[in-house]
Amino acid sequence: MSLKVLSGRWLRTCDAIKELSWSRATLFRRKKDGYFKVGTHFITTGPAPTSNLLWNIDAVRQVQGKWSAPTLMN
Repeated sequence: MSLKVLSGRWLRTCDAIKELSWSRATLFRRKKDGYFKVGTHFITTGPAPTSNLLWNIDAVRQVQGKWSAPTLMN
């Protein structure tokens, strides 16, 4: 299997959360919810589950720019 990795600024998780002004929990919750795809928004540095992640900040911000405000339910 081969992935095409997009160009952009790739940052470690600790640097990405500072750049985005998010918590680590928010970043990983958005990943778990399916907002981010491997090779486009993040890559792993190895095959182990504990391998570091690198985040494409430009691609993550594009997704962030498409979020809408939550609607209130009465």
